Amino acid sequence: MSRKINVIGLQSGFALSREAAARLAEADVILASPRLHEVFASEEFSCFSAGVSGTLSQKIKVIPRVEDTISFLRGFEGRASVLASGDPLFFGIGGVLLSEFPPEEVKIYPAVSSVQLAFAKAGKSWEDAFFMSLHGPKKRRWKPEDLPLLASIHPKLAILTGGENRPCEIARFLPEDSKVYVLERLGLPDEKMTVTTASKIKNEGASEIKKAGPSKPDFSEPNLMIVETGGGMTVEMGGGKAEDQKQKQNQKVRFGLEESDFEHYKKSSGTRGGNSSDINGGLITKDEARAVILHKLRLPLEGVLWDIGAGSGSVGIEAKRLSPNLDVYMVERDPERLAQAYRNAVRSQAGGITMVQGEAPEALAGLPAPDRVFIGGSGGRLADTIKFASGAIRAGGIIVVSAVTLESIGEALSLFSKEGFCSVDAVSVAASRMEPVGKPRENDGRKDQKNYLKALNPVFIIRARF
Repeated sequence: MSRKINVIGLQSGFALSREAAARLAEADVILASPRLHEVFASEEFSCFSAGVSGTLSQKIKVIPRVEDTISFLRGFEGRASVLASGDPLFFGIGGVLLSEFPPEEVKIYPAVSSVQLAFAKAGKSWEDAFFMSLHGPKKRRWKPEDLPLLASIHPKLAILTGGENRPCEIARFLPEDSKVYVLERLGLPDEKMTVTTASKIKNEGASEIKKAGPSKPDFSEPNLMIVETGGGMTVEMGGGKAEDQKQKQNQKVRFGLEESDFEHYKKSSGTRGGNSSDINGGLITKDEARAVILHKLRLPLEGVLWDIGAGSGSVGIEAKRLSPNLDVYMVERDPERLAQAYRNAVRSQAGGITMVQGEAPEALAGLPAPDRVFIGGSGGRLADTIKFASGAIRAGGIIVVSAVTLESIGEALSLFSKEGFCSVDAVSVAASRMEPVGKPRENDGRKDQKNYLKALNPVFIIRARF
């Protein structure tokens, strides 16, 4: 007997379509999660159950986990109906089943999605909203740490919550003045909508906002959030009015951050971290070189980037801001520099970057296969790092190496030729910056200040295409 999987979307307050009802009636088994079984057994759907078949309830098999549902279906022959919430293809089980089974075996019968219903309840249009799910397994595209960057781009966010990612936790990553709609148990008799701000949720919690008492510290599940961000997040950095104003301006910039926007340490420092005079010295990829590196990387819209020897994190951070869907992994052996890179990522609102402490290539083991690799530092292990990255990179990938010595460029070129890359190119970036002659004359009323071009050390940038 062949297998047929019908995925039936349910939404309280909305009747099943005639076709969906027929598929349920003819099913040999009906699979449901505990929550959807509760919905299906409610008074609203019990009328349908009794009207179609007196034995329909006997067909229901409650399976809590999606993985167990897939396992059951793999060994099943016949007609199965899988109950889903709203639109099964909107962050739901429908997409999972289509990826696990032949498409001719799976048919989707959608209902109104929870997000569609939520925007209607809130009285808000949703064509300009960004949709994300923080519900379900930890292996998902977006993390709460991505919210600052997403809030700076999109005027509205629609967030499916769940598990540890509850509204009170999510609010910590949102602009404090964001208007937030929390919609609880949509379509059910105890449905509720709370309109508040991210600051109030974070500082007061659900119990204070809803006057629900200390026994109710968060919102009832299931729930989702609509966030009106205004498309521009502001963060007070505590650096004075001028510094805060510069940070607010940077939040609107996708490309073109400057060295002064990043915290970084002097190359000559013997004790990094404890001495404030060591900060903002030389350990950073210069602006001019960083622009060429990002161009050579040809960043994809999505994929995986390894930033090896991340230092202050300037390359990985600007890459993330340019391609928010990119999964960036910063690898740095110095824990103080890695902590600094993390602070820079928060400061620059490049959320969701994964920080990896360790020395390459050992620290690269276990990371997702990269589409792009940037090697800004190798700790004297350039050969080992290039060999490992060459074996891990996906087809069509690119590796970019920055070097300051002639020996390093020769080593990189030789290694790339041995690793079988289809093309290798190199460029020297030798920039000069305008500097005043002598000490700048400030507030002396003179306008004859002379300037000259001061050369920076040349940087060699080598690119290999797989």
